[in-house]
Amino acid sequence: MYLKNSYHNNRSGCNPDPMPSNLSSDEAISLFEDILNSGLSVRVKATGRSMAPFLDGREVLTIKKVRSSSLRIGDLIFFKTADRVPLLHRIVRKQCKKDMFLFQTKGDALLDTDYPVTERDILGKVFGVERILACGKTRHIDMGCSLWRSINYLFAVISLYKSKLYFTVQKSGLYSSFRSIVKKVLI
Repeated sequence: MYLKNSYHNNRSGCNPDPMPSNLSSDEAISLFEDILNSGLSVRVKATGRSMAPFLDGREVLTIKKVRSSSLRIGDLIFFKTADRVPLLHRIVRKQCKKDMFLFQTKGDALLDTDYPVTERDILGKVFGVERILACGKTRHIDMGCSLWRSINYLFAVISLYKSKLYFTVQKSGLYSSFRSIVKKVLI
């Protein structure tokens, strides 16, 4: 999930000011880091389909900086990839190696996991989701409440096992056999 039309809030909670959308990835990451490291939150509009069905690419997300030790499986994190591209995916594994946390992330709609993310690469965590409903009203989701923490954990577990099942079936050859049978029946 990529982020677009980024906004930031000041501490008084005034309406967000639009940021320029023609920033390079490096400039955007630097700007996000500066804002989030200063204790402010960032509001951004998500784009892309990698987090479907949970996010459809039109929501406004509120992101805040947190300690890596507080992150849990299921949390949506905003991080920079090895190619310095800002990305938002779900944590599916967390481990501590050599006094540093290492996170495995994955888009809900993707089959494969991302390259491991170090705690240095994490820009922030999603705390709120604003979804505009068909009737024009806005639904606010508090990602920190116990209900949504549980739902997000289940999303992570299901997403990870869906990937494991797919790759196991693909390696076994059952997938290609099933596919050829379906083709013969339908054609």
